[in-house]
Amino acid sequence: MKLTFALIICNVFFINAFAQNTKTIKCDSIYKNKGITIKLKNFDTETDGYNDEKNSILIISQKVKNKSSILIKDSIFSLVQKVEFKDFNNDGIKDVLVQNISDVRSNWTYNLYLYNSKTNNFKRIIGFDEIKNPRYNAKYNIIESYIVSGEDWVLFYGLKKNRVFNYGIQVKDDHSKNFDKDYKKAIKKILSLKST
Repeated sequence: MKLTFALIICNVFFINAFAQNTKTIKCDSIYKNKGITIKLKNFDTETDGYNDEKNSILIISQKVKNKSSILIKDSIFSLVQKVEFKDFNNDGIKDVLVQNISDVRSNWTYNLYLYNSKTNNFKRIIGFDEIKNPRYNAKYNIIESYIVSGEDWVLFYGLKKNRVFNYGIQVKDDHSKNFDKDYKKAIKKILSLKST
């Protein structure tokens, strides 16, 4: 009897601890009339994410007319459990970014899930979690990574289907006029690569 009571207490404690580590976001203001909800459940606070560990379950679900369905269920790592919404494919609709790691210089990486309004679904972009401090440049339809370190750098990426494409071009930010000139040169080279 005492053992059963102890097991019940342990189960209640585990369920409460798990519920406290779950972030729920109703996305009605972003995806109107779609009934989309994001849940980020953290199950491990001890790992740092640098060795491909997972510490969270991301669930993107939908409830329409009392019918629920799961659009995405993914095991990921998220250090601070932050979810952001930004357009990363120039379709005018915000996509889902879930913070991944933060390195020693506070360069953040993210998991990216693009929303497709035609299929009403999300797809994870493979390799996006390697891009530090990603910023979408809608004018040139590229992703820029601004890396803060002993020297600061900008790297450039694109998306092909559900993968990240690295242009292999980097610009050192020496915080002078050279940066502007080198940045413009890099953009010109990327645009010429895109046209071929």
